[in-house]
Amino acid sequence: MENHQHMSRRVVPVLIASLTAVLTLPAVASAAYFPGEPIDGPTADIVRLGDVDIARDGTGAVAYVKRDGGVDHVFVSRIARGVWSPPERVDASLPSASAQPVVAAADGGKAAVAFVSGGSLFVVTRLDGAPTFTAPTLVAAGASNPAIDMSINGASYLSFTAPGASAADVRVAHLERRGTQFNVLPDTLDITPARDAGDGTKRSQVAISADGTGLVVWGETGDDGRTHVYARRVFRERISVAPQDLTLSELEGRAGRDADLPSLDIEDDSSYAWVAFRQAFLDGVALRTRVITRRLRGSQFEEPFTADGVAFGTGEAATTPRVALNGRGEGIIAAASVGAAGAIGTPVHDDKIFPAYRFDTGNAVAPQPFPAFPETGDGYLAWLQGVPGAAQVRVRGWDIDVTKRDVGPPAAEIPLSDPGLGAVDPTAGFDGASNRAGDLVVLYVQGTGENRRLMSATFDRVPGRFRVYTTSKYRRYLRPPLSWQPSFELWGPLTYSVQIDGVDVGTTQDTKLKPLVKLTDGAHKVRVVATDRRGQTATTKTSTIRVDGTAPELAVRISGTRKAGKTLKFRLTADDVRNGTGRSGLKYVRVDFGDRTPRITLKGRSA
Repeated sequence: MENHQHMSRRVVPVLIASLTAVLTLPAVASAAYFPGEPIDGPTADIVRLGDVDIARDGTGAVAYVKRDGGVDHVFVSRIARGVWSPPERVDASLPSASAQPVVAAADGGKAAVAFVSGGSLFVVTRLDGAPTFTAPTLVAAGASNPAIDMSINGASYLSFTAPGASAADVRVAHLERRGTQFNVLPDTLDITPARDAGDGTKRSQVAISADGTGLVVWGETGDDGRTHVYARRVFRERISVAPQDLTLSELEGRAGRDADLPSLDIEDDSSYAWVAFRQAFLDGVALRTRVITRRLRGSQFEEPFTADGVAFGTGEAATTPRVALNGRGEGIIAAASVGAAGAIGTPVHDDKIFPAYRFDTGNAVAPQPFPAFPETGDGYLAWLQGVPGAAQVRVRGWDIDVTKRDVGPPAAEIPLSDPGLGAVDPTAGFDGASNRAGDLVVLYVQGTGENRRLMSATFDRVPGRFRVYTTSKYRRYLRPPLSWQPSFELWGPLTYSVQIDGVDVGTTQDTKLKPLVKLTDGAHKVRVVATDRRGQTATTKTSTIRVDGTAPELAVRISGTRKAGKTLKFRLTADDVRNGTGRSGLKYVRVDFGDRTPRITLKGRSA
């Protein structure tokens, strides 16, 4: 019920009354594995997978060998936002057959691919945002066995084997952060240039830290006739003068023999890295290979550990080590057992090696396991499993919680390849990589003859948690503009669906939307659903928005004689009569007589 009041005032001959009524506006989830999808094929021209690398932002590339006109050439498919691009041949200007492609990637789509063509080493590069790769550039004639890595800042090192004066040598080339040309350093990395280094299973591997410091490992024939594994730092255009021999003279009382197949990864801090390699030891009358790992700390390598979970005296051995670390040094060292054909994973956590874990049973093919370990702290180990002619791909996740001092067992085994597309070819390469969000790709060649395909299986995380930004205060719009925090997703554009009171009112790939329909005055419930390219979703918590788009009504009644010196009475009534429930109400009624006298502000709805 309205409480009417009266107001009297003497007015001047020129009477202007301005009356204003003002409104009071009160001050993730899990993820999923997705079976293999073809990057290229089906075609009998696919020869073998070369290498894949994914940068932390999810961009990257795969390089592989495919016949073109009956000749082996190098093709590359790039990945951006979770989608592989159509393959492009990167050695188109070279008539000779190509082989041994390797690839390195950095954020923004920068990538470099090295390969051997006609017995010489070439490189193509792609800068951030460039539409394609450069033309092939010659790095070294007569070279082979390239290995490449790129820092998070885009600098890169390329190691390779090249003919020396009397034996094979290990060389290295450097790419500046914004450069497109690899510069070969003048000195070799060899300990003794007159002895073979970097050939066959002695091939080199290289890694680069965030500050641009490189570390190269390789095998070389030593003065004692054994093959040794050496490590040497590289500082841009300068090679360290203090190489280190990682080879063991003995293990558990058994004499050490040849060492080869080195693998490594380096932390963002160049002071720390892990190297793993295969070394043979005399176990009774037989040679048994074990996987040895050593941690670089500062300028020295620490004491060695085994990273294979096998034991002398059992007849079992280990081979094919591979190391994967994230920028903080958490990671996994993978190996394969010889005899039992099993995949083995050894966690690296808190700067220590933990007990090895067997990842498969009853395998009859070489598992060729590889690890991946993103910045999220949950890694993966993938391998081949089955029998000859029917191999398939398996993977297990491994959450290594950096807040704990122990490591639990890996997650359940997941099949990644589709047996309906045929067997995976174990001789055609097997590799994978992950981004900083923990998304994973596993690449392999599957099928025979005209049904041969280069495949990519995926672990894709759901979109990240996010929230609605729009205020819960009353707003004057019947179609209030809504906004929300972007959901974190590296692979694939997100589609946002906006729901008001449980009803979809629009979709967008932006982070704001203005409803097409007008809302009624009052409170409404809003939530936003983010959907990725695979249909995985993340939903905000339900938020409340309040709408008051109806202006108040104001009634003015004037009584009295409208002459100078006479008294007039004003009766004012203001209300939000159409606002309904949840109305915000009036803040005040203001009266301005227009005669430069003070304005009068009345609280409430009438005066």
